[in-house]
Amino acid sequence: MKNYFKEICSFFLIRRSKEQKQRFFEYVSNEFEPGVVKKEVLENKHENIVIGDIESAKVIVTAHYDTPATSLVPNLMMPANKYLSLAYHIAYPLVLALFALAVAFGIAVPAKWELYYIMALYLVLYYALFFGATRLVTNKNNVNDNTSGVATVLSIAKQSLSKKVAFVLFDNEEKGLLGSKAMKKKYKELLNDKLVVNFDCVANGKEIVFIVKEKAENFAEYELLKKSFASNANFKVHFLPFKKCTGNSDYKNFEAGIGVCACKKGKCVKFYTGKIHTNKDTVGDDENIEYLTSSMLEFISLMN
Repeated sequence: MKNYFKEICSFFLIRRSKEQKQRFFEYVSNEFEPGVVKKEVLENKHENIVIGDIESAKVIVTAHYDTPATSLVPNLMMPANKYLSLAYHIAYPLVLALFALAVAFGIAVPAKWELYYIMALYLVLYYALFFGATRLVTNKNNVNDNTSGVATVLSIAKQSLSKKVAFVLFDNEEKGLLGSKAMKKKYKELLNDKLVVNFDCVANGKEIVFIVKEKAENFAEYELLKKSFASNANFKVHFLPFKKCTGNSDYKNFEAGIGVCACKKGKCVKFYTGKIHTNKDTVGDDENIEYLTSSMLEFISLMN
């Protein structure tokens, strides 16, 4: 079986520009028989890659294929520490805001500017800082986020193409889950009756965390999923309710969504995934992809 993880890391590690995404789409298309893969251009020109038939499938297996800009601080994921995660993600823009405010007053007060002009300068400085710190520079290393998820989806799809499962690689997750939002809007009620299993950052850590939305727990397929993903000597598997967790990925857009990530265990933080959205995102374990692929193949085999 081809090692998609190694191959994508070697040749398609950055998938941010239109040209990079097009080359990656051509690569995926060439991995399957003609007509199996299609580019679905949705509202606002989000370009999802679809393998199989969404309408006839019982389960949709997904990941986002776009890659992020470089951030000055890691996008630290702490799925089981909801409030600590919220505080962490508020702290960064708050520091930028305070710095921009200090600079604005430092320039404007000696010059005796009116408050209106001070606030205008502050807003310009803040948005310039925020854009520069989170959106401007393309991240060069995207091994875990989300080459790992893409490789997992392709590995599963290559070994199990059937009407029971369709596979979708979402565009523009890094811009606000936009590809999955557009898909949800197009298919509307159809997706409410399907389990959507999303792989995001799954190659760095042996604690496999499933974040499960409440409706997904009522599906017969969910019981089969739990049966297929058993803990072993190398991996510990955790199924956690969405209401008690945090995790900003595409599964959130679907009524029966399930998010999957790989974490490490910390002393103060129960589970965490670090280094993503930075050039230190260079670590990924093939063993993770193999475990997730084999477990999903077992799950698919159990479905009627």
